[in-house]
Amino acid sequence: MTYALLLWPYANARYEAAVREPAVAELELILASVGIPEKCEYRELSGAGALVFSSENASLSETEIQRVWTHSLAYWFGILQKDGSFLPLSGAKPARIGADLPFVQKYKGKTNERFTQQLINLALYSSKFEKEERLQLLDPMCGRGTTLFQALNRGWNAVGLDVDKKAIHDLLDYYEKYLQYHRLKHEKKQMSATVKGHKAVPFRTVTSESTVLRVGEADAAIAGAAVGRESQHLIVCDLPYGVQHAPGGEGGARQSFETLLSRTIPSWHEALKTGGAAAVAYNVNTLRTESVRAIMEACGLKPMRGGIYDRLEHWVEQAVTRDVTVAVKA
Repeated sequence: MTYALLLWPYANARYEAAVREPAVAELELILASVGIPEKCEYRELSGAGALVFSSENASLSETEIQRVWTHSLAYWFGILQKDGSFLPLSGAKPARIGADLPFVQKYKGKTNERFTQQLINLALYSSKFEKEERLQLLDPMCGRGTTLFQALNRGWNAVGLDVDKKAIHDLLDYYEKYLQYHRLKHEKKQMSATVKGHKAVPFRTVTSESTVLRVGEADAAIAGAAVGRESQHLIVCDLPYGVQHAPGGEGGARQSFETLLSRTIPSWHEALKTGGAAAVAYNVNTLRTESVRAIMEACGLKPMRGGIYDRLEHWVEQAVTRDVTVAVKA
């Protein structure tokens, strides 16, 4: 049987074309997670972009259909019949908090919301926790929380760290106003975590719809101590791209970002559960993929190589070509 996943369109035609191959790779990873080792291809169906694949099974199970619906660009999913007609299949789970939660905020430097969902999927379906309903996700450089909001909408708990006090304030202020506007009951708490050799890390927690958001003002290099050893199923992080500025350090942007990763990855390894996975996005013009993989390997993680993991690089804008490295804690 032949299936087609219709993709959300982008206004930027060049970017839409650039993300096709990563979208194919993402779907192949999702299918492999349910034992469907099928290759996918991009097609246009009546002018709409779609990912098409065939399955030897008579029909996909409800679980398999739900899994495909988690694709970051899923717009509509169904059976592509021999006469060219399309038979839609339901199965998408509703967002736990609100479908528009990650999309409302607009600010300079914001990561594309659907790419953030792809990052989460790459980590999830590379880990051993893809079948669990309730996960814990950490973004150690969370900014204003796009990744955290995507995690909450999947019914997970999310914890974010950032050294930017204003970003943390804006994140929490937006989330509280969103919950108030939609009349969703929530509870707020303040606490702190003691980290040896550092000042206490202040955390603020918001609980709503059986999900917990915890955000703290802290350096990503103390993530493990701040959030707890082996407490996180997934780590997802979109690094700064270094277009306007790079982290301080000698040797230019590339060496600076390598220094940043070397300083922070050991703590991420500490925070991950065994079998968990980390997905990190970056600009290959300021940080090379093999350097990222080498740093992760040196810190005890197992970087994924070959297959879909070598098909994730894509153009974003002038001076930014993005790639993703995924590594698991064996």
